[in-house]
Amino acid sequence: MVERDKLNFTADRFPISCQWEITCRCNLHCVMCYTDCFNRPDRILQELNTADVLRIMDELAEAGTLELCLTGGEPMIRQDFFQIYEQAVHHGFLVTVFTNGTLITETVADRFSALRPNRIEISLHGLTTGTFEGVTQVAGSHARCFEGIKLLIDRQIPLTLKSTAMTINQHEILAIKRYAESLNVVGYALGVEIRPQLNGGTGPYQYALSTADLAVLNRPDKELWKEYCRQHNNTPTPCQSGRYRFHIDAYGRLQLCSGNRTQCYDLRSGSFREGFFEQLPSFTCEYKLPGSLTLIHPAVRHA
Repeated sequence: MVERDKLNFTADRFPISCQWEITCRCNLHCVMCYTDCFNRPDRILQELNTADVLRIMDELAEAGTLELCLTGGEPMIRQDFFQIYEQAVHHGFLVTVFTNGTLITETVADRFSALRPNRIEISLHGLTTGTFEGVTQVAGSHARCFEGIKLLIDRQIPLTLKSTAMTINQHEILAIKRYAESLNVVGYALGVEIRPQLNGGTGPYQYALSTADLAVLNRPDKELWKEYCRQHNNTPTPCQSGRYRFHIDAYGRLQLCSGNRTQCYDLRSGSFREGFFEQLPSFTCEYKLPGSLTLIHPAVRHA
C-alpha cells in the first residue's frame, strides 16, 4: 500500500486530461451547435494540418498527458482522423471520441475494434426521425446514427449515448434514456448547457429549457433527478480547468476549457510545456479562486 505522505505529495498542476477539438467541420448542422458557425471553407483552411496535430500530440505525450478526447465539430470527418486516432492510441492515451455517429460504417467500426478506444460517445438528441432530424437538420441522419450505434455494439466498443435537453426534444429525453438502458452495455448522459456560438451568436439560446422545465423533465427518473438535485443544491466547486484539464481548439490554441476561450496560447508557434506550465496559470476564469492555479511544482515544470 502507498504511504499516506507520499499520496499527499502531488504536483500542483499536471496535464492529465485534454479535450481536443480537432475540427469545426461537420456533416450535420445541429440547431444548438456552438461550432457550426465555423463550419465553412475559409475557417476549415485555418485548422491544424496533420503534421501539426501529430507534433502537438507528441508534446502532450512527452509532458505526461493521460487522457485525450477527440471532438469537433465531427472529428471523423477529417480525412486524417484515423492517422490521428491511431497515433493517440499508440502513445498510450486513454482515448475518447465524441461523434454524431453518422459516419460509422462497417469499415470504421472494424478499425475501432482492431485498435480500441477507451470510449466512444455519440450524441443522440432524438429517438424518432422527426425529432432527431429536427435537431440535426439533415435528412437521413437518424438512420445513419442508429446504424452506427448498432455497429459499435456488435463489436463491443465501450459506448455512451448522450443528449442535450432542449425545447424541441424534451418530450423524448426519457425515452432516449430508456433506449440506452435497454441496450444493457451502453451508458447514458444528459446535458443541459446551451452555449453561445464561437462567433458570439446567441441563436442556440432559443432552445434552452427553463429551470422549471428542467425540473419537470428530470423528476420522473430517479437517476436524472438525483443528478439534477446534486447540481442545484450544492455550492459550485471552484474551476479546476487549467490545473489538470485543458482544451485545444481546431486552430492549435491552448485554452482553459471549451467553454472559456477568452485567452489562448498558440501551439503552432510555441511549445505545449511553455503554454501549459507558464501561460495557462495566468488565464482568468470567473469560477477560479484567486491564486488557485498559480502554484507550479518545480519538479513538474522542469521534468
